[in-house]
Amino acid sequence: MDNLTNLTTYTASQARADLYTLIKKTAKNQKSYEIKLRGSNPVILISKAELESWLETQDILNSPEEMKAIREGLSTNKTISHEDFLKELKLDEN
Repeated sequence: MDNLTNLTTYTASQARADLYTLIKKTAKNQKSYEIKLRGSNPVILISKAELESWLETQDILNSPEEMKAIREGLSTNKTISHEDFLKELKLDEN
């Protein structure tokens, strides 16, 4: 996903003329677009997956318990391999 500060901007008329293409690119998580309507605040066209990701991040950042766990995890500097991680979760194929 591209940075929200580097959006391609369309007027509402331009977006309407190219709506199918904008939706298709957005659905593939390739682009996000700012659409301006005269006299209104701009809107952003993003995929549902991108919105869900932003909302999940916001939820984590607003949770003192989750942020504490993240900080504690970062402070340990412990790393494990992907294979060992799957074993810990009992998701390995063996």
